[in-house]
Amino acid sequence: MAVNGPNEWDELREWLAARVARPVDPAGFTEHDRVRLARSAAALGTVLDDSATAIDAVRAQLGLGGSPRADDLLRTHLAIALTARTAEIRDVAPDGGLVVTDARQAAGCRALADEIVALSPHPELIAFATDLRRRVDRARRWRWVEPDVWTAAAVGLAVLVLPFVGGAIGDPAVTAAGVLVGGALVFGFVLAHRKRQWAVDADTASARRGS
Repeated sequence: MAVNGPNEWDELREWLAARVARPVDPAGFTEHDRVRLARSAAALGTVLDDSATAIDAVRAQLGLGGSPRADDLLRTHLAIALTARTAEIRDVAPDGGLVVTDARQAAGCRALADEIVALSPHPELIAFATDLRRRVDRARRWRWVEPDVWTAAAVGLAVLVLPFVGGAIGDPAVTAAGVLVGGALVFGFVLAHRKRQWAVDADTASARRGS
């Protein structure tokens, strides 16, 4: 399964479609389990169009209880549906990569990745969820965004000049105020140029779409 690269969305859809198309051999299952598996498989067939509904349908079959073997298959079905959901709640970049672009997406992806791992499904699904966790952690990190030259120069000049205004006119109160204002400018400047990685990714994706 391709992750974290160009055309990721298309390749993930192909991977999911291949898993959904795999038939379940009914041999050895009770009638109760065969019905559960058939209903789950039918729900999974809609996962690329409506993953949320597919997830609810598979959960419902798991809740009915049955043999451990059938439950293992249903848990894999659920993990596949959850994997599809992680793609639905993210944005697709112009190069086809899937990106987290806000806090809501980050929280949703983390919760889905944790559940996929907890289900202990196919190793590829665990690898996918582990990679997604890493990407969510990266998206949450703060990053310094390089300011434009003129803004940096204006702030720097203000910080240097303001404290000396009071000295020039011989007023300590004005000098103190200049120091405070300069400090506030630096603080605001730093805050304005610190962004979560997801915000940087969202800006990059928007810029690429507009080019």
